[in-house]
Amino acid sequence: MQSSAGMGAGGAGGRFGSQGAADPERGTAVPAPRSGTWHRANRWAALGTAGLSTTTGAVNAGIAAAPMSAGQAGFGPLPDTVVALDGFGPNEDPVQLHEAEEELLRQLPAARRADFVAGRRAAARAMAALGHTGPVLREDRRPLFPPGARGSISHCAGHIAASIASTHPTVAATGIDLERADRLTWGTATLICTPREVRWVAAARRRESRLSVVFSTKEAVYKALCALPSPRQPTFHDAELHIAGNRIGICVTDDLLPKGHRIFGWLELLRGSHIVTCVAIVDDLHS
Repeated sequence: MQSSAGMGAGGAGGRFGSQGAADPERGTAVPAPRSGTWHRANRWAALGTAGLSTTTGAVNAGIAAAPMSAGQAGFGPLPDTVVALDGFGPNEDPVQLHEAEEELLRQLPAARRADFVAGRRAAARAMAALGHTGPVLREDRRPLFPPGARGSISHCAGHIAASIASTHPTVAATGIDLERADRLTWGTATLICTPREVRWVAAARRRESRLSVVFSTKEAVYKALCALPSPRQPTFHDAELHIAGNRIGICVTDDLLPKGHRIFGWLELLRGSHIVTCVAIVDDLHS
């Protein structure tokens, strides 16, 4: 995955353990021990699940195909929140980007340009479904969505990308991650998972699929948390997941989530053995 996130754990796909600064759009982070205490578990009451395309037992049974594919957008379980997929092949005609996005594209090395275009196309598709237009720029090395929208972008091998965008007033931040379901090996489990998550992954017939779900969700958690003021950089063990079908309950250490906020996630299963995990942080104080 060449995406926007990275909670620190060396060895997961060869990207983690970098001693450089974290880049929420590319995916680098340093390893760190878990700290703090678990707080603010997920609450799903009154959220609803309209628009989700996955089947309830998909994670427990192993990753299975679902209708969503590149070039589509679909509404998530929150109002005014859209997930979109897109791609960009090396032989495709040039895509018309916003002038400000074109300037960002020119600053990138050639190897990263197709991913950038795919990501901005996915973001534009998500925002269009919400009636928004405008460029997605960069701020502090993460995507900067237009005023009134909170969003996130992820890329995957093959120049395909996913984006989440929300204009709901209580959504403070979002995160998204796109992964192949078979990318990780069992040997990385303890780097990514808490002991409880290790037991959940180990109980599966296809452990790699469950491990990919945990990894991908924590990448999305990292992006969402990095969009808010934080005392430190999140790590893999700062979050613990409770996954049931396509719903993902999330507990994080109490120093990372602002007072009055809660965090939760959901999962989309895609054609071609890919998964998309989405995370939203909701501000209950202003709901």
